[in-house]
Amino acid sequence: MVERSATWTSRARWGLLGAAAIVLIGHSLAYNFVTDDAYISFVFARNLAEHGQLAFNLGQPVEGYTSFLWTFVLGIGMLAGIAPEASSRVLGTACALATLYLVFRIIERALGRKTAWAGVPPILLACSSGFACWTSGGLETQLYTLLVTAALDALVAAAATPRALRRLGVVLALASMTRPEGPMVAAVFGVVWGAIAVIWRTPAGQPGRAWLGHAAIAVAWFVALWAPWFAWRWWYYGWPFPNTYYVKATGPWADGELPHQMLRNGVYYVWVWLRQTGLLYVLPLVIAGHIAARPRSPRFVLTTTCGVFALVYLGYAISVGGDFMGLHRFIMPVFVVAALAVTLGAEWISRAIARLGGRVGLAPRATALGVALAAALIVAFAVGQLALTTRSLSRSNLASDRGIDTPAFLIAYTEDRAAIGRATASCFRPDDFSIVGGAGAQPYFGRMRGVDVFGLVSEAIAHDEPRVRARAGHTKFGSDRVLAAYDPTFVFSCYAIHAQPDQPKLPCAAFWQARGFEPVTLHIPAMREPGEYYTFLARTSRNFQCPGRVH
Repeated sequence: MVERSATWTSRARWGLLGAAAIVLIGHSLAYNFVTDDAYISFVFARNLAEHGQLAFNLGQPVEGYTSFLWTFVLGIGMLAGIAPEASSRVLGTACALATLYLVFRIIERALGRKTAWAGVPPILLACSSGFACWTSGGLETQLYTLLVTAALDALVAAAATPRALRRLGVVLALASMTRPEGPMVAAVFGVVWGAIAVIWRTPAGQPGRAWLGHAAIAVAWFVALWAPWFAWRWWYYGWPFPNTYYVKATGPWADGELPHQMLRNGVYYVWVWLRQTGLLYVLPLVIAGHIAARPRSPRFVLTTTCGVFALVYLGYAISVGGDFMGLHRFIMPVFVVAALAVTLGAEWISRAIARLGGRVGLAPRATALGVALAAALIVAFAVGQLALTTRSLSRSNLASDRGIDTPAFLIAYTEDRAAIGRATASCFRPDDFSIVGGAGAQPYFGRMRGVDVFGLVSEAIAHDEPRVRARAGHTKFGSDRVLAAYDPTFVFSCYAIHAQPDQPKLPCAAFWQARGFEPVTLHIPAMREPGEYYTFLARTSRNFQCPGRVH
């Protein structure tokens, strides 16, 4: 009987993990897109592959991306002839699937046994609209999430096998080379583990020497990998932090109310995440899972690390105003923490019910009730997320929510800019220089030199302009004076997309027209929103000619 039960458990756990993988692939294909910001990294990756330069404009290195490792890997793929539009989605899916396996393994490490409960967090993540959306999207999100999850797995494993700490330094270094938040995560994990190691003493009353030795090796690995890279990028780009940091987090505010508005936006961003994921309604489960952790156990290491990590990470997200992309890309590692915490809480309640049933002679029924609890949790979450996925992809759902754009809008915006880039690619000269709104799909497909008005690839905007907006990632905007100093040929940031060929009046055009620019209208049938006509500004002396120009 025991052997039969063990066989059923083994089949159930692997069956749930396999089902989660299938669900995630199908769910992510419902989105199946590349967002505009991903194309920023694509431009850098292409210039690396074709010219050996990690730069947006050749000969002008500006760190306008925040994902070195991801960009580098995509560039290697381009050397092999693999387009980043494809490789980014395949790699994103592979990383997400690997994360499903890691959370499966983490639960079994924490519980100390092989159990079907290990299949619950992979199922929850696979059903999650946000996790599926950013498995697609073309960004580094899932690589970073995988590395943070691998670090968490190493910490939990170290509770039983201190040697597992050694790989912690490697994965945290790679995470720090993937996202700027990586060093913050490394600091959180290091402090938590140090506190646990001090509290968790050997019988002799001293911190375990084995743990200290392996922890020292982990630190050495982190420094050996991260420090040379950090020194190189400081030398290469001339600044200790990415240009995007100076765009988003430095500089005086133009209005004293704006920083308060940023904090309110950050609080709202986290609130939307709690509500849309349903986590708000299962917080008692999360609390139960933490209370149930027995001190000096792998479960205690997991719950403590998850709790501190979530508080710090969400606090950080609030402090920077959240993010402008819908479905919570910015806090994706916290999705993993939430899935683990909810599972641990449900498992504890299930065991409590089983113990109670055993006392009154109803153990089989109590066990069945525990299984029903897990099933109900999964079904309720899946139904809610299916509705959210459908709503987030609706073509009618293009309006932003306090600055948070829906996936439907991100998809439409990117496809239109890609269409513009493709339509104009053959019309540019090598010496043309452009001012653009988004530095993504339009410059990538148009192979354009230029800078964006938000300053991602402009040092002048990043370091000299004040913060004038309370929108995450868009706090700065290049003034006409700063933009004119680039002596542009085209100003694509002053534009209109319209349904009729009649040329509209551009409110932002007066400054540029006084300096020799004229409005130009192109007919681009591939555009989706809100029409097929695109009007922008070009230097009159350039005599810009391009197929589809409306005269």
